[in-house]
Amino acid sequence: MSTLLKGSVISHLTRLTLPSIGGMFAIMVFNLTDTWFVSRLGTDELAAMGFTFSVVMIVGALALGFSSGAASIITRALGAGNKARARRTVSDGIILTITGTILVSVLGLLTISPLFSLLGAEGHILSLVREYMSIWFLGAVAAIMPSVSDGCLRAAGDVKRPVIVMCVAALLNVILDPILIFGWGPLPGLGMQGAALATIIARIVATTASLSFLHFKHQLIDWSRPHLKEMLLSWKEIIRLGIPAALTQALNPIAQGFYIRLAAGTGGVQAVAAMATGTRIEAFLLLIAMAYGIALVPFVGHNYGANANHRVQETRRFSNRLALIYTGITLLILIPAARPLSSLFSKDPEVIRLSTAYLLIATLGMAGLLVSMWMSQMLNVIGRPRPVMKINLFRVFLFIIPLSLLGSHFFGFFGLAAGITGGNLLSGINAYFTTRRQLR
Repeated sequence: MSTLLKGSVISHLTRLTLPSIGGMFAIMVFNLTDTWFVSRLGTDELAAMGFTFSVVMIVGALALGFSSGAASIITRALGAGNKARARRTVSDGIILTITGTILVSVLGLLTISPLFSLLGAEGHILSLVREYMSIWFLGAVAAIMPSVSDGCLRAAGDVKRPVIVMCVAALLNVILDPILIFGWGPLPGLGMQGAALATIIARIVATTASLSFLHFKHQLIDWSRPHLKEMLLSWKEIIRLGIPAALTQALNPIAQGFYIRLAAGTGGVQAVAAMATGTRIEAFLLLIAMAYGIALVPFVGHNYGANANHRVQETRRFSNRLALIYTGITLLILIPAARPLSSLFSKDPEVIRLSTAYLLIATLGMAGLLVSMWMSQMLNVIGRPRPVMKINLFRVFLFIIPLSLLGSHFFGFFGLAAGITGGNLLSGINAYFTTRRQLR
């Protein structure tokens, strides 16, 4: 029987959250390392790296979808004591990830030039993008597999080993990046190709480690040959449950791109810089919140699978209260710290002023954002993808985009920030009532 079915709900959620904070930090370090070392090569190389982000994020959304869909099934199966189904789902999820990624990689390799030309890359920058993405697509299976295998580990209630895996991968990437990008001893500098190669090697190590933990520690990989019909049904269920998570991941950069465009219209380059600064700081402030969202997956899934619905309801109520507490603490931190934090990213007084304003205004809507995030996570885990899609589509297209558009039109940059805040608050209210209705 799962250990998550007995004992204090809050204690379990705290125990599951703490290690995940380290994992989220390791992922941030991993992503920033490539960008920082590539920036040492020059402006063209940094611009080329910027063009790759959107495509890598979309493929990453695919991995997140596979991971979330498989985790939803695995957690409920383990909670119900059906380890055989959990093992089969892990294996089917791995095969689906490999198959889907190979298809995407082949398509990507054949369309690098037209795809990135469409995004605006040209000349020397396009050739640099081609150098990076040709290596990345060849190793794409290794690049996205850790997201899926680590998600399966967390679904089993193991939150410590994924942290170890990501910390090792981040450290290896920090070591390999300067060696492969700039060269060392007899090794020639490979530039953009070296950055991609360092990422792939680090991810191969991470994949090997997490799959080893799944097999040797948890015995959660079924090596028997699957029946084709059963495997296709399993894939269908994984994809059905994974679409909302993938969609949410894809919606975030779309929304951020819209904010940046509106910011440019309200205050030009300085407003864009302020928005970029503010959202970076905001992402760091949400680190613990994202770790808590990861902790919800095994806890809610195991208890829902075991029909311990009173514990699921207690988790819902605690999460909603925590969203308010988290927002209050963040605001208290930012009132004295928003300006000093903003000044770390820019020396321009106007950029600092606008970034400070954005942080203080946007934080007022953080409770709504957190409720939307956490309630979506809970609903996805218990196998309710349609309400999750509605929550996230409504948040971006029905609440945030119209309100930020109106706010920026009438009140400039401050109205834009207020529109985002209002949209998040309305989304949180919608998520609160939707989840309460679904879990009744």
